[in-house]
Amino acid sequence: MQIIGCYAQTELGHGSNVQGLESTATFDPQTDEFVIHSPTLTSSKWWPGGLGKVSTHAVLYARLITNGNDYGINGFIVQLRSLEDHKPLPGVTVGDIGMKFGNGAYNTMDSGVLRFDHVPIPRDQMLMRVSQVTRGGKYIQSDVPRQLLYGTMVYVRKTIVADASSALSRA
Repeated sequence: MQIIGCYAQTELGHGSNVQGLESTATFDPQTDEFVIHSPTLTSSKWWPGGLGKVSTHAVLYARLITNGNDYGINGFIVQLRSLEDHKPLPGVTVGDIGMKFGNGAYNTMDSGVLRFDHVPIPRDQMLMRVSQVTRGGKYIQSDVPRQLLYGTMVYVRKTIVADASSALSRA
């Protein structure tokens, strides 16, 4: 079976308010792993395209916690389903959110819901280009301003809306 990924950021209770995300990735220096957890119902990842039935992995955005400190939102690669039988891995609850209202074109993607119950992942599955966690649990941030990273996401979302508006005007 092949690896198919999705982008899991949006949460049920927070939409695209990135700073409000509740999912956690708590580093355990004893095991050199992050423990991924969805502490509340509102921390459920909601709406990621491809998640409902297809994706085996996700680029997950969660609050990074190490040595009792919350370092904000960081990205992690997390396996969701077995590559053997496509069943969810232990501690992972994943499913399709069903049909969406409105234009039938919205239903071409299997948008899903995702929850984690203390799922361990290796430390090296953190996306470490702009920040890192050492084996001992020390957080190191690069010189890239976090506002630049946020600005990039906002720009991409603005472009999606502009493209949709353009397509709608031609309909």
